[in-house]
Amino acid sequence: MRNLLTSLISIFFLVFTIIPTQAITDVEIESLVTTMTIDEKVGQLLMFGIGGTNVGQVAEAHITKRLVGGLVLFNKNVKNPVQLANLTTGLQQLSLKTPKGIPLLIAMDQEGGSVVRMKKGATVLPGNLALGATRSIVLAEKAGRLTAVELAAVGVNMNFAPVIDVNTNPKNPVIGVRSFGESPDLVAQMGTAYIRGLQRNGVLATAKHFPGHGDTNVDSHKKLPIITHDNKRIETVELRPFRAAIKANVAAIMSAHILYPELDPELPSTLSYNILTKLLRQKLGYKGLIITDDIEMQAIDANYESGKAAVMAIQAGADIVLVPWNLKKQQRVYNTLRQAVKNGRISETRLNQSVRRILKSKNDCNAFERKEEYRQTSTPFEEPIEIVGNYQHRETAQLIASQAITILKNDDNILPLSTDSKDPLLLLSPSRLFSNTFLKAHPELEHITPVIIPPKVNPEYILPVLLNNNAKLIVAGIQNAQQADLIHQFSQKTNKPIIVIMLSSPYLIAKCPDVKGAIAAYDDNYYSLFSAIEILLGKKQAVGKLPVTIP
Repeated sequence: MRNLLTSLISIFFLVFTIIPTQAITDVEIESLVTTMTIDEKVGQLLMFGIGGTNVGQVAEAHITKRLVGGLVLFNKNVKNPVQLANLTTGLQQLSLKTPKGIPLLIAMDQEGGSVVRMKKGATVLPGNLALGATRSIVLAEKAGRLTAVELAAVGVNMNFAPVIDVNTNPKNPVIGVRSFGESPDLVAQMGTAYIRGLQRNGVLATAKHFPGHGDTNVDSHKKLPIITHDNKRIETVELRPFRAAIKANVAAIMSAHILYPELDPELPSTLSYNILTKLLRQKLGYKGLIITDDIEMQAIDANYESGKAAVMAIQAGADIVLVPWNLKKQQRVYNTLRQAVKNGRISETRLNQSVRRILKSKNDCNAFERKEEYRQTSTPFEEPIEIVGNYQHRETAQLIASQAITILKNDDNILPLSTDSKDPLLLLSPSRLFSNTFLKAHPELEHITPVIIPPKVNPEYILPVLLNNNAKLIVAGIQNAQQADLIHQFSQKTNKPIIVIMLSSPYLIAKCPDVKGAIAAYDDNYYSLFSAIEILLGKKQAVGKLPVTIP
């Protein structure tokens, strides 16, 4: 009987591999798991980074030798949509050469705003805080849909977005404008809308960073943050968006490298059974993928050897371990996980649970359906991909930006500026894009002197130059605390009115509180710049509502 069953499974799997042109059923997934070797199963638990913009030797070794189930792409891997489509196609074609021909998860951080990987030729949307300022669930879902359509067109089937951390800490160095705001309800509403937009259009969403990274003053890339809230606070603030995301059937949740002593007094979330299994799986009832944040970040790497951390993460309940950068650490993680399964530290039953979830997720994003497409693509893409960065998508980006712009301060009704004024205007610009957008969009304005202020600015040298200018009014675009400090010092030494446009965090206004006018643009992309300038000059009305509280 056992031999008959084995023969039937083998025949079924042979048919499955010959006809890979459609989604597979749960029964077929179970049959596939049954035929996989330990090495093939361990490979599915891995998501590695690669180098370069073409398929190289490292990528080939990861796929054909280590049998990795997923790859993550960064700026270094992306030049433009056509190149990216060729890269992802080449990577998927390599996956077809593995014994089971299981397609890859190919992921990127395409959050919008300050964290995007595909830029040139694509639609770079305003980020989450700008979306939060619109208060529009419709626009949040459109942002997810647009992002999914463009990612799917270039072969990316998983987005490490949205960030659903509730940013309650103005000094948060790593979340900030990446959050929808400080209200758990707003974050939940906008986050679930974005998730719907992604997943209804063939791209897996990843809610991050569980159980919440919004109230830290430490960047987990550099050090282990500690959040000391009690259970009541965690339930009502940090977990509320994640509960909503789970209800919305989010495909994946990314763990945070943060110590929550109330939830686990010893281990950071990524390595904690109490947090990933008891809380996320059992209490919250989550059935989708759990993926770690980058285990090479210092919050983990400074305290745990990478192979050990990978084993601990899987034991804690993670399904996929993310190792993006270092080849030696990738090899160590692969070898250590294989050994952990072979010596029983990770049981095959536990291994199979993760493999099933991973295969199901690949099925949900149409990866199995596209196998024949990858098999038949023999020549590289050369022509622009029409759907990526098209006119309708750019219009949506402009709409989001225009609905987000928020006036934070308007003393003496200094806003909007009169376009009829002939008074000299000093334009302090953090980039040529800002000054060029200002000047080109409104050539009727005369007597403008643009001055570029760099990201790192020394007030001692530049202030005398600014004070000697004959301008009657100063408009300044600022992106960071140093630039805000320059504006503050300037405001203390001149009686000329100053208007600031914040091209990143609106919290910057707290560092230059004496300016006459302040506009929050939230982002420094063209759409946000153009919309902020339109509102500065009274061409449109500002309708955005600040989604955080300024101290």
